[in-house]
Amino acid sequence: MDKMRMMWKQRMGQRAVRCSALLSLLAVFLILSACGRQENGEETLIMRAENAKAVSGEAPALALVLASRDGAENEELIKSFRETAKEQGAELLVRLPDVSEEEAREARELAGSFVLCEVDPIEYQMLLLNELVAEEADVIAIHPNHSEALEPVLAAARAVGIRICAFGQEVGEESCDIYTTAGEAPQAAAGLLQAEE
Repeated sequence: MDKMRMMWKQRMGQRAVRCSALLSLLAVFLILSACGRQENGEETLIMRAENAKAVSGEAPALALVLASRDGAENEELIKSFRETAKEQGAELLVRLPDVSEEEAREARELAGSFVLCEVDPIEYQMLLLNELVAEEADVIAIHPNHSEALEPVLAAARAVGIRICAFGQEVGEESCDIYTTAGEAPQAAAGLLQAEE
């Protein structure tokens, strides 16, 4: 009788192992199939998000990032960009770094390694650019405070489909779609907006 019980326990143990294995395989299968559906769902959501502006009729966003809060040309540039945005049916997003014109000028003059320097004007512009990328601006017109320091951020914005118009301080070709003067920047940005459509 003990031998029978032992054999019965072994069989039950083997069945339990088989059932556990089958249940594990089933769980893995369900997880994988759910992941596939989730990825497809995520792709659908991404596609919906990309097309949301076009479908909803939302106005394109034109962003202007200036070099300082008190630049001599700020008022005139903002006025020109406001008129251009209105003509294009675009929303204008203006961002001014919280630095003086003198601090911005000092940042532009930094050469070589700027990592160990106090670079608030550059950091402010980096933060503003990241904010505009998150807000899904279509075109960003920027008067860079430093050509080399902002290149990675500008290139990253371009990589996600944002068009960049730089003026006042040259940046590398991979960092902008167009480089122009401050006076021509509103029309250059309008051209980039039209290219988006």
